[in-house]
Amino acid sequence: MRWALWSSFSPSQVIVLLPVLGAMLLAAGRQRAGRVLCVAGGAALLAFGVLPLSHPLVSVLERRFPPPVLPARVTGILLLAGAERPYATQVSGEPQLNRHGSRYATALRLAHRHPEARLVVVGGPFRDPVSGRLDQSGVARMLLAGSGLDPRRVSFETRATDTCDSAASVEALVRPAAGDAWVLVTSAVHLPRSVGCFRAAGWEVIPLGADRQVVPGDWNVGTFRAAENLALLDLALHEWLGLAYYRAVGRIGTLFPGP
Repeated sequence: MRWALWSSFSPSQVIVLLPVLGAMLLAAGRQRAGRVLCVAGGAALLAFGVLPLSHPLVSVLERRFPPPVLPARVTGILLLAGAERPYATQVSGEPQLNRHGSRYATALRLAHRHPEARLVVVGGPFRDPVSGRLDQSGVARMLLAGSGLDPRRVSFETRATDTCDSAASVEALVRPAAGDAWVLVTSAVHLPRSVGCFRAAGWEVIPLGADRQVVPGDWNVGTFRAAENLALLDLALHEWLGLAYYRAVGRIGTLFPGP
């Protein structure tokens, strides 16, 4: 439900709809309101679509946690779900991933480099409890079954409904001991919020970011693609609003968790 609301009223949707609504009002004779909406929508589309003003919003989040120096021995790897495309997987019969798919590449490289480590996928149910359709953990199970990992090393957390629920639920599942080294793998842009949740659960994990969307200084033709820039705006504001909400309701200890 929350994802449906965000998709319907995300910043990119609003920016695109403003000039459309403005044009409709102009056609209906509402000149003043129509002009206001057209100008506001056009300015926002120029700023956050044509121009890459969304990039700094993402980059600040992605650079918050630099790549870590890992210990010689890793107890376990926590892979946060969010890269899966459940319905596309169900239709095609093959695991399908979205733009965050390199979370799996990062986690699997780490798992093969540290054969002593457990891999825990934190992703909710295997199937949606209402519709019965394949869900995130179901996609993860399909993908990992062909990865070459020993299935005995892999566990699934299937109860959590959001990031902070995940932290508390997986902590209860694996019961980390003092001195254990658990590496948290998720998108770099998502690390501040997820680390804040794990700290609130009393668990200091080692953050390892994957699928960095913005590389500072890497300006090219693609930097000015409106669709990609608006998608980055949605991604950035989803995280910034999530941080603000989690802090306001006391789910994380600081507004912008860092190293």
